[in-house]
Amino acid sequence: MKLLVLALLLAACKPESPQAAPDAGDLAVVDSKALLAEVDRLKDQLKDKPKTFEVLSALGNLYYENGRYLDAVDAYRQAEELAAPAEAEADGLRKRGVKPAADLPAECRRSGSDYGLAQIFETARKLLPPRELRCLDSALEMALAARARRGNSFYLIGNPDAALAEHRKVLAVAPDYPESLFFVGAIVLEQSNGDKARLAEGKKYWKRMLEVAPDSPRAAIVRETLPKAEEVFKPKAQALPPGHPQVAQDQLPPGHPPLRGQEPTAHAGPSAEEVQNMAEAAQNTERTPELEKGLDELLAEGERDLEQGKYQEARDAVVRVMPMRPNDARAAAELGGAMRGLGRTEMAERTLSRALQLDPKQPRALYEMGKLQQARGDEEGAARSFAALKIADPKFAQAHGVP
Repeated sequence: MKLLVLALLLAACKPESPQAAPDAGDLAVVDSKALLAEVDRLKDQLKDKPKTFEVLSALGNLYYENGRYLDAVDAYRQAEELAAPAEAEADGLRKRGVKPAADLPAECRRSGSDYGLAQIFETARKLLPPRELRCLDSALEMALAARARRGNSFYLIGNPDAALAEHRKVLAVAPDYPESLFFVGAIVLEQSNGDKARLAEGKKYWKRMLEVAPDSPRAAIVRETLPKAEEVFKPKAQALPPGHPQVAQDQLPPGHPPLRGQEPTAHAGPSAEEVQNMAEAAQNTERTPELEKGLDELLAEGERDLEQGKYQEARDAVVRVMPMRPNDARAAAELGGAMRGLGRTEMAERTLSRALQLDPKQPRALYEMGKLQQARGDEEGAARSFAALKIADPKFAQAHGVP
């Protein structure tokens, strides 16, 4: 247990000085995946044990770096809760016009596994205001990084609104934080839908990012995209002229007659022929353990794609499962989520309703139905769906930023 905690702490932050480093005799070279496996193995033992801000931040980093974004969101949330009192104190000092001291007091440096944010906060409160603020700002740098990565995690599970909120909180404290400048700019541009003011706002954040972090790994894509932002982020409905044979029916004006001879689009749900062919194959397929395992893997793949906003890939994975498991609430929920993400709202509603008929507590179905109702302006319906989700699966609700 001691080795695990020390390894997590080492992953969380680099020591301020050689003297602050944990005893090398207590540490082994721990591979990230191996450390994650050990965390999973000890999950039940660790669940109810108190954890420091540093350990929770390190857990979040471990989950994030291994693609476990839902777990990362939850770990970072707990870290943010522990950092909140120190953040409030620092914010209060800034509002009073206090300027941080130039030099960092020695007692404000992390030291080993027993002297972290909690201890630094208590020490800082005994100092004069400028030294206190300098102390808190230094100690909270890791909290900024955790919040930014929580924002990234939200984005990667397909929740750009929660991601935007997290990154805006970072910028409220550190206006030139490169990662948050990038993500706020990207999300505002993606959501601009041709609005000139929103386009200008998104470009402003990206231009500032290039000024403060020209060597950032994200700088290349920003430099490439900025000159053609109006084209890259133009409204989807304007990508083709109205009435073009490749325009989906639900993109046309209300009352527009059905398009004749239209080929199925990549956004479509399973075609009638596709369903029939797969149903016939399903009836003649022996249900072996290997087959069931393969279906489980396809559902897991679809779930990962949904979390990353890859709706077409999620749809492609789940439609291979549906004929074999026509009464599987999870499969129906995933397909409904993919259809919602692809703008096929009517099919999304039908499929999600079917999922909730099969399992009224299915978390993905409740979440996607809430998002669908929210997009339609049905705030009461969305509130009911989200309330049911928070009862059915609180962790899922928290990870997806459900209020």
